[in-house]
Amino acid sequence: MKYTIALALCILLFPQCHPAYNVQPTGTYDTLGIHWTWVKGTNIDYYFEDFSQQSGYATQFVNLHEAAYTQLNAIFDAQLPQKLRFFVWTDTALAAQLLGSPLGFTDQLHCTVYTRPDETIGHLMTFGLSYWAWGRTPTAITTFVNEGLGTAFDLTNTNRIEAAKAALSGQNIQSVTDLWTGSYQNAPEEVLFPIAAAFINYLYQQNQPARFDSLIMNQTMISAQNIYGTARLDSLIANFNSLIGL
Repeated sequence: MKYTIALALCILLFPQCHPAYNVQPTGTYDTLGIHWTWVKGTNIDYYFEDFSQQSGYATQFVNLHEAAYTQLNAIFDAQLPQKLRFFVWTDTALAAQLLGSPLGFTDQLHCTVYTRPDETIGHLMTFGLSYWAWGRTPTAITTFVNEGLGTAFDLTNTNRIEAAKAALSGQNIQSVTDLWTGSYQNAPEEVLFPIAAAFINYLYQQNQPARFDSLIMNQTMISAQNIYGTARLDSLIANFNSLIGL
């Protein structure tokens, strides 16, 4: 995808494309019973659980995420009420205990990301940016579109169509709409995420930004029919189904 290539070139060939942080702690922050080390970035505030262990990769983590923010926000033009906050955990078991959920999620309303060092760079960030895209918040969120966005814009060099084909193996899915509104809405993430991402990426590549933006704001299939027109949406769905072997 064009944004993946651009990000890779920016990071690898042109370090001046983003601030080069030589990460030093800005201060500390206490929450959840943990004394976090705070590093202030340009676009994101980072909180490291155990900086004595994390200092070795903190500079790279910050630099990559600041560059990713610039790349992704060129798409979403998010106007957040506050800076994104990334809480970077080393103890995943403790995180699950304190948060009541496994690591790897975004509190979109409060612009807060709970992550681990090996999470894909763009996935959780996209949740925050797309939620506040263009200074608005969605009127309706669906798992299919929301997770599709996060995975489609995770900034990994993934062939989305091939990943969707692999996810379909052994499934009785008849159409991508089965995952959006049908009997597969609660499919496991290893099935749902790649197929939803491939479809969202497919819509993004239609170069109809106003319609794509409107879908982010209202993610239901009924809304999509109104946005694209029923006949046009049916055609897009049929073509996508064919691309992934349905």
